[in-house]
Amino acid sequence: MTSSDASPVSRPELEIPLSGGKITEGVVRVGDTVRRPVGPHSPFVHRLLRHFEDAGCDAAPRLLGTDDKGREILSFQPGETVTDFQARDWSPAQITAAARLLRRLHDAAAGTLIAGSEETVCHNDFSPLNVTFTDGLPVSAFDFDQAAPAPRTRDLAYAAWLWLLGADIAAPLDRQLALLRTFLDVYGLEDEHRRDFGWCIVARVEDELDMHERAGRITAPGTWLHNEIAWLKEHADAIATVPHP
Repeated sequence: MTSSDASPVSRPELEIPLSGGKITEGVVRVGDTVRRPVGPHSPFVHRLLRHFEDAGCDAAPRLLGTDDKGREILSFQPGETVTDFQARDWSPAQITAAARLLRRLHDAAAGTLIAGSEETVCHNDFSPLNVTFTDGLPVSAFDFDQAAPAPRTRDLAYAAWLWLLGADIAAPLDRQLALLRTFLDVYGLEDEHRRDFGWCIVARVEDELDMHERAGRITAPGTWLHNEIAWLKEHADAIATVPHP
């Protein structure tokens, strides 16, 4: 048998671990796809991603099926991800792009069967860690594992905290509040939802703390989330006074 008679040896596709996100493990890139473990919430996420595709919303990955290891296959979203977002002082252009991105996701799901009786479907972890950046601007979101029908303000409150507010944010408070106004203005949040927005953020982060405690990730006062909630309560009234232009 000559070498030309031999059958080609198939080589396993290279799997490259991906950064971004803090909870989901085992996420890898294979070629132009991303492979992620499935879980109890995956059927809803798959419905949501298919809905985004049907609606022509390119701000989320496409669902391409499952592989021979039972992992979901998603389209790879080119761009950069961040890991140390609290040390950043975001520019108005970046915050504008983030607000537009979140609004696109909400508008694509609002008033649809997948949102049910709720206003829209919230990502529920719209963090800089779960966004891809192109030329420094956020262009698409990923990691919809916590997505669920909910009011828009649930996502807005959580995103405002993760992007702009907190004791460890590099920017001073007046800078944080100025960028918050940009974020809410660009998104188009109405005045009626701004009056208690600071306390809406507090309630949303307390929900997050409760979720982590039930999952056994946080067990004692004095941890980061406890400290963040204390800071948010201290500044809730100032946050609530951010006006509409």
